[in-house]
Amino acid sequence: MNGFFSFRCQTWCWLIVSVGMAMGCSLKTAVVPAPTAIVQPSVTVECEEGFNWPDNDLRSRFQQYWTLRQAGNAAGSFEYEAPHVRAMVIWGRYERYVKRLTGDLISIRVDKINNKTEQLIDVDFNMVVKNKEKKGTNRDAFFRDSWLLFSGQWFHVLKDPFVTGDGLGS
Repeated sequence: MNGFFSFRCQTWCWLIVSVGMAMGCSLKTAVVPAPTAIVQPSVTVECEEGFNWPDNDLRSRFQQYWTLRQAGNAAGSFEYEAPHVRAMVIWGRYERYVKRLTGDLISIRVDKINNKTEQLIDVDFNMVVKNKEKKGTNRDAFFRDSWLLFSGQWFHVLKDPFVTGDGLGS
């Protein structure tokens, strides 16, 4: 009887662990396709009068990131996400997140930069997007993007718990 119970207990333990691992892996494993080179018009990024980017690399990466987002190129914009974000992201959710904006972005007007630290900044900007409720009209949407300087390069810091799985959306 003890041998049978032991075998049965081991079988259940193995089953529970296997199912748990499979479920965990299916949510967190991000099989990200390689970014493809897509020729697309750049998003227009204007700045308030007197505004100066603290770094030309930041200005360039900001525009490239939002151009990729506007085009719905999730694999391309994923390369601009901070390393810790890429480690947390649930790929299917990130892809849907990027696709939501596809084709709707018209222009960006940067208002200001808030320096959190030397390596972390917030970029406040208004985005002009197509109004989905009223065809043929546009609307303004305020955004605050965080950007992280890591190993000499600027990266976007996605702060959406439904995409990264670090909050209510997990």
